[in-house]
Amino acid sequence: MSYPVIAAAIGLSMLAGTALGDGDDYTHVRNPSGGEASHAQILASAFGGAFSASGRDFTNGSISAIRNADYSSSGNDDRIWNAGNYTAKMIASENSRSSSFGYINGTHGGNYQELFDSNDLGAEANVSTSSDFRWAIKVDGWIWDSVYTSRDADNWGKDMMVSYSMYNASGSLIGSFLFFEDKKHNSDKDYNDVAVLLTLVPAPQAATMGLLGLGGLGVLAGRRRR
Repeated sequence: MSYPVIAAAIGLSMLAGTALGDGDDYTHVRNPSGGEASHAQILASAFGGAFSASGRDFTNGSISAIRNADYSSSGNDDRIWNAGNYTAKMIASENSRSSSFGYINGTHGGNYQELFDSNDLGAEANVSTSSDFRWAIKVDGWIWDSVYTSRDADNWGKDMMVSYSMYNASGSLIGSFLFFEDKKHNSDKDYNDVAVLLTLVPAPQAATMGLLGLGGLGVLAGRRRR
């Protein structure tokens, strides 16, 4: 099975710029309400410029965000991620409940490992895994906490994460953006509750020497739903 990959050496994000396959499927993302930030606005807060939509993708003319398939019959989707080295950075939080971001080793089962709180905007963490894994968030509840992962089968069939592969103007893959939804029931389905940027470890030359680079990425001030 083919999982999201970035370059031959380490895993990060699938090459989503390829043609849409017959078995590919994409979760619908609704426009946010109540003054919350959209995917375009969150992308702009990280990379600068104004991102405009082109179908399900976005670009500011220098950086392009290409949507990854949420399901593919070939397995080339964003549910399971390859073992490798990652840097994760907390960019935006539009969540109404306390939550954290992390990962779970393996393709099923396993224990949640927290990387940082979703309200700790600008927080960074390095991750090194020796096995395929899933990205995840943990949401605080009144009675018990809920863990939602990038794999829909872990969430009772609900897709709780959408993602983009990020390319610079020369077409080099420089990272990925993860967008989580924090409610399984009565969800607004705008997928902006937890937004995390992934970059290579070490950062590729294309990222460090590009027009914007990745070292000076901004963060969007998190706001609570009322």
